[in-house]
Amino acid sequence: MKKLKKILSQFMLIACLSTFLAPNAEILPNLLIVATAQAAAYSKETINDVQEALNYAGYNCGTPDGVVGKNTKTAIRKYQKAKGLKVTGAVNNTLIKSLGVTVHKKTSSRTARTEATVYITRTGSKYHRSGCRYLRQSKIAVSLSEAKKYYEPCSVCNP
Repeated sequence: MKKLKKILSQFMLIACLSTFLAPNAEILPNLLIVATAQAAAYSKETINDVQEALNYAGYNCGTPDGVVGKNTKTAIRKYQKAKGLKVTGAVNNTLIKSLGVTVHKKTSSRTARTEATVYITRTGSKYHRSGCRYLRQSKIAVSLSEAKKYYEPCSVCNP
């Protein structure tokens, strides 16, 4: 995480210096990293609702999928320009308020529990981690909770 912050801060410094030296160059709105970082502040549900609202308003951004892609950014830019908003091409509070979209709470990765995946074989009675040597012949993915119901853990890989 620290490395990512360092890279992003270096990137922002370069971008700021670039716009200072060449103020007419529009480099920031076209960069995927900036738009992705801004969109990451909102849940997929919120972005999906923004996409639906843009489509309804006549700004085609494709099928709403909760991901800010090229079509969504283009639609956002067109909408922002038409409404006299600051043209960023990114999902932000101004855009959300203008579209009348409700912000959905983003689920924290700490609170969202993802089920661990383990593997079983066609003939075995134990469950294994991904790299276990007993998975050479067959490897069937199952959730850890299901595996615990019907199988024993492998004594080699200790899943």
